Amino acid sequence: MSKNVRIDNSVVIYCRVSTDAQDKSGLGLEAQLQLCREVAARLGKVVIGEFREQVSGKVDPKLRPVFEDARKLAFNSGASMMVARLDRFSREVYHVSGYTQKYLYGRETPDLIVAESPSMSQLEIYIKAMISEEERKLIAKRTRDALAILKERGAQLGKAGREVAHAKYQEVNESSVLRAIELRAEGYSYARIADFLNQEGFTTSKGGAWYPAEIRKRMLVHQSKN
Repeated sequence: MSKNVRIDNSVVIYCRVSTDAQDKSGLGLEAQLQLCREVAARLGKVVIGEFREQVSGKVDPKLRPVFEDARKLAFNSGASMMVARLDRFSREVYHVSGYTQKYLYGRETPDLIVAESPSMSQLEIYIKAMISEEERKLIAKRTRDALAILKERGAQLGKAGREVAHAKYQEVNESSVLRAIELRAEGYSYARIADFLNQEGFTTSKGGAWYPAEIRKRMLVHQSKN
């Protein structure tokens, strides 16, 4: 398409994964592309470009060559940008804020459409990103608080109490392992995953810090069960 051709009610689809492993998961490029195509068709929008990129969601959008090509096509064509999920655009709130509030590109900022919730306005997309981050912090805090209470009561627990505590510990471990698997799919080393888990408030079943060897062990056990 030539640079200045404009098509009303058009979209440019951008799909992103961080690693080959993630591409083979439910977050794969083809799965994202299919969702975006279906939503675009339902909204009666014309797809004028489809872009795929393998890059971490923590990388500044301005430093992603494929994203830049997609954005420029969308802007020059008067189209919107469409992603399957908000985290496919970025996992960083300040990236979402910078884009939707037009700090990153100024007037050359195509509207962003999230296929999962296509009716969201740019402000709502920004608010959703902030709420998601706050929810992650609250979950981590509740986990720490619950473990602290269980630890305090540990000496007084009877058999039934110990069973409840064990179930809680298992739940905490499962949440940590699922987060570790997600980070591993992003391409992070076990050492960096340990840093993330500890920074985000995830703890071991005993309320301790995570270490690379323990993370690797827990992930192998999880994979063998699934």
